[in-house]
Amino acid sequence: MPKLDMDGPFDLTDGVINKKVNGDAIGNFALGFVNKKGNFVVKMIGRADSDLQSEIRKARRKYAGGVLSRMLGRGTALDKFKYSLADTADAAYQVQRRAFEDFGGSKKLLNEAAPEPPGK
Repeated sequence: MPKLDMDGPFDLTDGVINKKVNGDAIGNFALGFVNKKGNFVVKMIGRADSDLQSEIRKARRKYAGGVLSRMLGRGTALDKFKYSLADTADAAYQVQRRAFEDFGGSKKLLNEAAPEPPGK
């Protein structure tokens, strides 16, 4: 079973994102939920080349709630996140690419496409 080397899971709310994540950070994140067994279930993998807080918020707006909640049979689907920091945008890209592949790519994740290198 693939593993994320990230801190969390944390509640996917503005208050928690602001408290836990530096705005100017480079890094990676995963959105998901905690299942009945207490395991974090990854449903989306993302990265930030310069503003991790902002990217997590954008991903929350795009992927959390709505139709997905009903599909998963949960009141608040994708209500948790994990994150990690990176030294460079390229290092963050490498982590995102590896996690995207490890967790099933577009067939299993909500990500619509494979990650692209920084600057594309």
